[in-house]
Amino acid sequence: MEYFVNNFQAFFLILVRINAMIMIAPFFSSGVIPFRIKAMLSFFITLVIFPVVISTIKVPGNMGLYSLLVLQEAMVGIYIGFLVSIIFTSFQLSAQYYAAQIGFGINEVLDPVGQVSVPLIGQLKNFVGLVVFLAIDGHHFLIEAIYRSFELAPGFGMGKSAAGGFLKYLIYSFSGMFIVALKISLPIVATAFLITVSMGILAKAAPQMNIMMFGFPIQIIVGFGLLALTSPLIIRIMQVAIERSFKLLTGVMHHWPV
Repeated sequence: MEYFVNNFQAFFLILVRINAMIMIAPFFSSGVIPFRIKAMLSFFITLVIFPVVISTIKVPGNMGLYSLLVLQEAMVGIYIGFLVSIIFTSFQLSAQYYAAQIGFGINEVLDPVGQVSVPLIGQLKNFVGLVVFLAIDGHHFLIEAIYRSFELAPGFGMGKSAAGGFLKYLIYSFSGMFIVALKISLPIVATAFLITVSMGILAKAAPQMNIMMFGFPIQIIVGFGLLALTSPLIIRIMQVAIERSFKLLTGVMHHWPV
């Protein structure tokens, strides 16, 4: 107990980084998990790794420098969690690409993970991605990553070269987000486009038909049928995308800009 009290400042710095990651990272940041549970999880993780990583923590004697160090630890945790959470945005973005084309663009629900309104299909894909994330032990990887970050990522540099390095990895993540979203949505987007073209041709050939009322059910049925057929492929793409985000995060920590 005396050892803990004497090193409370170092313990608090570790706690800040872990808590910042948990508040941003997928699964841990879910709104359905109470804040108290998140705080307790952060505390217990800190309690476990504290004796191992305390040697890497240097506590300044000045209170002003210590405040800046607390802010720096929070930024490191947020950055680590954000790099992984970006990939889940691609799952929702893929649904945005074709939801309006099959008649589900107006139907939006509240996402308990991101706390934003997303299409119903985007919510479905977000939950599927979360299940894939848990199936490949992504939550364990994040805990291991935040543990290794104390050795590999000592701080959040604010210099010109460091800022350029952080920005470079963010650009990689965002570009990968659009690529993954396009891969997931491409079969349904292409099919919906062909259906729209066919309906346009049919409207010219038979003007007396109410193509709009006739076309919506067809687009919905075909869209959901194709979504069911391509589900194994979508799950595989999600798994590969999440694993690549893990590799990117590992590479970031091994080449951490300082």
